[in-house]
Amino acid sequence: MSSSEWLAVAAGHKQRGEIGKAIDVLEQAVAIGEQSVEICKEIARLCLSVDEVRAFQNWCHEAMRVAPADPEPHLMIARVLVADERWGEAMEALDQTLRLTALEAWQRREAEQLLAKVRDHYRAWKMLHPGTSNLY
Repeated sequence: MSSSEWLAVAAGHKQRGEIGKAIDVLEQAVAIGEQSVEICKEIARLCLSVDEVRAFQNWCHEAMRVAPADPEPHLMIARVLVADERWGEAMEALDQTLRLTALEAWQRREAEQLLAKVRDHYRAWKMLHPGTSNLY
């Protein structure tokens, strides 16, 4: 099967609420060498949907390894870091994202808006917690 066929099978499981099966199908594809950035990103999304944040991050990093110029996994991680108020890490992730040349205009806008928010929150956080780090 091709990557798109694996993704279609996983989408069927996802539509039926079988997230674990969807993840298993895509991980099986990776195991037999059908790894693609799209498969890695979909596994990451599925993991996040069931609050498997560590697995989500691992699959985002795998997507970055497979396709270093793809900005989507960088943004995916940044969004989660912002939601978790991990300002220092979010700032680093967004700085890296904005250095990518393959950013589409909407991705650049989103990253810039998130970075502005993160900088404001990080500054406020540092004022309340002098001498400590917001990195986990």
